[in-house]
Amino acid sequence: MPPFPDFSNPTIFPTFASLPLATDDVPPNSTPYHLIGTISENMTLSTSPTFICKDPSGAPFALTLRIPAALVKAGVQGGGYDVSGFKKGFTFVVPNARRSGVSEGKQGFVEIPVGEVKVIPASVKKLMEMSAREREGIEKRGRSQGKESCQACGNEKEAEKLSRCKGCESVWYCDKNCQTVGWTEKGHKGECKIYRAVLSAFPGADGTA
Repeated sequence: MPPFPDFSNPTIFPTFASLPLATDDVPPNSTPYHLIGTISENMTLSTSPTFICKDPSGAPFALTLRIPAALVKAGVQGGGYDVSGFKKGFTFVVPNARRSGVSEGKQGFVEIPVGEVKVIPASVKKLMEMSAREREGIEKRGRSQGKESCQACGNEKEAEKLSRCKGCESVWYCDKNCQTVGWTEKGHKGECKIYRAVLSAFPGADGTA
């Protein structure tokens, strides 16, 4: 299973202000990156769905989704595209984003085909918290010669002596009792779907898309 991405890495997850402009020449061998932003408001006024998001630094930016012309319903806000899955507090993942419409006094915006954007059901802050915890886990496994820790009780054992969550395959448990504790008391009920969404958005072996 790919490692959990380091959402605090500014090279892979830059801020909006550090994005290249749409008119900039970017070398073809450049490191792939993603703009991530927590949805704070739906500001759609035209046939293109538009959202105000907050990047990893907390700075707001506008994200406009480009719908295929054949699917746009003229005169309908948002072009009639179903944006029910783009909820406040969720995070947009935009691959290799660029800033458009930048001019004096205007910071511009990001525009991307709707089919290229992905959504994770958690805020950027939550993703960073989970990322930090995952890095701590990696360091701990290094010190314990590859042993895994039960998410509920913290006991360290060889992986073959623990059970893995079948939903996300990201956490381990001693037994059914620990799995119940992890699900109900340790927060995995809410985090399991986040792990699954992150894996879907970043399936690469290095945690990239």
